[in-house]
Amino acid sequence: MKQTTIAILMLITLIGCSKDPIAPGTENSFSTKGVYILNEGGFTKSNSSLSFFLPDSHKLYPDVFLAKNLRPLGDVANDMVLVGNKAFIVLNNSDKIEIISTDNHASLGTINLPGDNPNKLAIVNSSKGYITNLYKGTVTAFNPTTYGILKQNIAVGLNPQSMAVANGKVFVCNSGYGGDSTVSVIDPAVDSVIATITVAKSPTDIAVDSDGDIVVVCNGFTDYSGAGKDTPGNITFIDPSTLTVKATIELSLQQYGHPGELALSDKGYGFTIVEYGVIKFNTKTHSIISPNFILRSAYSIAVDNFNERIYLGDAKDFKTQGMVFIHEKDAATVDSISVGIIPGTFVFKR
Repeated sequence: MKQTTIAILMLITLIGCSKDPIAPGTENSFSTKGVYILNEGGFTKSNSSLSFFLPDSHKLYPDVFLAKNLRPLGDVANDMVLVGNKAFIVLNNSDKIEIISTDNHASLGTINLPGDNPNKLAIVNSSKGYITNLYKGTVTAFNPTTYGILKQNIAVGLNPQSMAVANGKVFVCNSGYGGDSTVSVIDPAVDSVIATITVAKSPTDIAVDSDGDIVVVCNGFTDYSGAGKDTPGNITFIDPSTLTVKATIELSLQQYGHPGELALSDKGYGFTIVEYGVIKFNTKTHSIISPNFILRSAYSIAVDNFNERIYLGDAKDFKTQGMVFIHEKDAATVDSISVGIIPGTFVFKR
């Protein structure tokens, strides 16, 4: 969905922005540790795809959903969450959640969300999950076991995006594409907002660090009018017990530009995409470890806690096949693969 956002913002500026290839039980069984790469695809092109990569053998299966189900995944694959042997995949412009088996990639069902533009997903437990609705300023509660809708139109902030679950609560980034600066806190017991936390402008990505704190990347405000009124972004740390901001790492516009995606390691550090590459920061001391950790432009990022390798997605021209670059924990490039159009999400299968 990020490319949809870019297209919309460009427009505003102009106006005033698959059969399973591997049989179970063989030496290349999908029980082998691997990496799912969710490729967004082009907006309105219905060419989203789900790649599966085996790092040890450098084996890539380009679209396991199409191969097993003999139909395309959908339009703008924006998020993916694993729960047991199921994967929940958000198809933003198809207005649906596709649920598949991670054993053989067969479709297990679909949650249709007409007109909601689902964006991101969070699972609390076997009976409760949430979906942000990008253009409605709302969140939908659903049951991950039955796939039934529990409650619609839970009001949050503007253009809600990523979510995280901590201390029994759900934290929702309200970006407003620069027009909002809040994180809504939902209590799953009542399916309603119980608190609103003020952060910097355009909070978009969020995760839980190794100490259980909430980490939020705020992009800052981007002035597409050309008037030069941009504001810087930052990394904000929130205590999920007191629901207060405990620290921030400020990211100056001049040095970092507007920050992008976030990835956290369980070893006490994290990464954020910036204008020229990737920075590394300490989640315990709330400080930057390396401002020039990886000097490579990136669209998406994830860290594998098993071996501390960093995965970077390069969307290239947003029309042709993207690339994934894999870096060791010391930032050295160890591998690269050609994948689908706009690699936007990485999920590690254990």
